This record gives sequence, structure tokens and C-alpha cells, in this order.
Amino acid sequence: MDTKARDIVRSGVVSATFPERNSARVTFEDKDDNVSAELRILNSGSLKNKHYWMPDVGDEVVCIYATNDENYGTGWIIGACYNKDAAPRVHSQDKMRIDFADGTWIEYDRSSHELNINCIGDIRIKGKNIFLNE
Repeated sequence: MDTKARDIVRSGVVSATFPERNSARVTFEDKDDNVSAELRILNSGSLKNKHYWMPDVGDEVVCIYATNDENYGTGWIIGACYNKDAAPRVHSQDKMRIDFADGTWIEYDRSSHELNINCIGDIRIKGKNIFLNE
């Protein structure tokens, strides 16, 4: 496999973030600490249904580059990866969990149909009608 083909998908560490543009720069340790151009971050929605996610500086991420850009300036961060220094809090096929840096977490277990929220601050719910069932 030639060098160009091997460089299409790369892993590195986020070195700078630009939340206002939903983009970041990535340092590639395997390429003499070469720093990427500003890369856009892929999200699961951006038009009618929006999802926003920003990696933190220091997160290990996977990047993909456009094959029609010889200078590797067009690329995207497709996600962050767990590693030996950063492990997930749960290990279950049935759970989805989001952990925030302040200690707040949200977890859903589809096998028990249970949603757990641990918020260290206030919780505000806004809606036309709010129904509480016991």
C-alpha cells in the first residue's frame, strides 16, 4: 500500500479547538508531531436535527482525509477513541452513557428500561405540559 493510501485515515491527539467553527487541529505523533490544518468535526446531525460535539485538547481522535486534496488540507475528525489512559465508565452492550467533566452523567439501560441522571447542579425541564407518573 502506498504512503498516500495509508494517510487517508489517521489517528492523533487534539492540540487546539475552535468551538465557534466546530473544528480542531490534531497533532500526529507518528508523523514527527506534524499538526493538521483545521479539521471539521463530524456530528450525527446538522440541518434540521442538530447534534453538537467538541473533543477536548488531549483527546485521541480518528481523522479521515479527502483523497482529492494532495496537501491533506481537507479532512474531518470522525470521533474520539478510548485508550489505556481514558477508559469508558460502563462496559455493557445495553447501556448508553454520557459523562461530563464536572461529574454529571446520564445513562440509559435498554435491558432494564431505566434512565439514570446524576446531575451535580440544577435540572430544568421546560415543556408545554409535563407529566409525572409514579
